Amino acid sequence: MWTLALACAFFLCIHLMISGTHLKEQIIGRIGGTAYYVIFAILSLVGLIGMCVAFAIAQDDKLNFVFWTAPLPLRIIALVVNFLAFFLLILGLTTPSPTNLLALWRLPDKSVYGVIRISRHPVLAGISLWAVTHIISSANLASWLFFGSLLGVCALGAANIDRKRLALMGDTYASILRRTSIIPFVAIIEGRTAFAPEELGIARMFLAASMFSMFAVLHEMLFIVRAL
Repeated sequence: MWTLALACAFFLCIHLMISGTHLKEQIIGRIGGTAYYVIFAILSLVGLIGMCVAFAIAQDDKLNFVFWTAPLPLRIIALVVNFLAFFLLILGLTTPSPTNLLALWRLPDKSVYGVIRISRHPVLAGISLWAVTHIISSANLASWLFFGSLLGVCALGAANIDRKRLALMGDTYASILRRTSIIPFVAIIEGRTAFAPEELGIARMFLAASMFSMFAVLHEMLFIVRAL
């Protein structure tokens, strides 16, 4: 359990104490932007793999307290929410976005388009939903450490990206903020943007549904726990 705690602390530190601070700019000033992003990506991957390995080992740790067992209705709700999480994640990865790294060099021709109407941080929102459902339905200490760390990085990371993009792009990004939301569907419900399902793309939605179905079927084989 201590190994998992240290792995989570490392992952949190590199994202919240380096990426989200002035230290990042100082490092870029010394080694250049390309080198920084390559090193940061490697550290993030190593940190995430370390968390996954430590999380798997921690399942049998005597300190892995189980707080409750989720009832079937709650697990069904979690499964439905996880479908939305996959939807946001896959569409977010395959749709041009004003919040991804490429937008630092060139904004998409249509800044508020497709899944960005649902959430301007679809990947982070998807991972956050996935983390929340697992925190609730897998109520043990290891799950709380692992998924809680991912949730913290995503929630604080989205706010940090908005702050930096607003400082960099000014009114252009302020206009995007006014027409979108971090929390899925909030901007649509509030009337700040319109829901345009035709912009989502049939191929993207089919890919999201296929990925979700595959993980649901193979969940027990991959993670030793049934999806439902």
